Amino acid sequence: HRIQVLNSDLTYSHSFGKQGSSPEQFKHPYDVTFDNEGYLYVAVINNHCIKKFTSTGQYISTFSSRGSNPGQIKFPVFIIIDNNLLYVSELGNNRISIFDTNGCFIH
Repeated sequence: HRIQVLNSDLTYSHSFGKQGSSPEQFKHPYDVTFDNEGYLYVAVINNHCIKKFTSTGQYISTFSSRGSNPGQIKFPVFIIIDNNLLYVSELGNNRISIFDTNGCFIH
């Protein structure tokens, strides 16, 4: 229920987060990716959201909420950023949702 950050030589640097539902907390972080500016995005499978942090672990924002409507996600398992678009693979909705890096739903 936390993110561990490693140095380039794979030694431990620091960690952040703990179990829970508040903005800085996680219920099973499942996948992470970075954008070109160094922001970290975390797919949190049991919070049904994507959380955005600085590279040092400072909370920025939360994308989406649990559901099946456009812009909502359910059990996000894999995320990737390409051309400033965040692709979210959802286990619960059997689809891929697309957001911009500010959390605005695209498709």
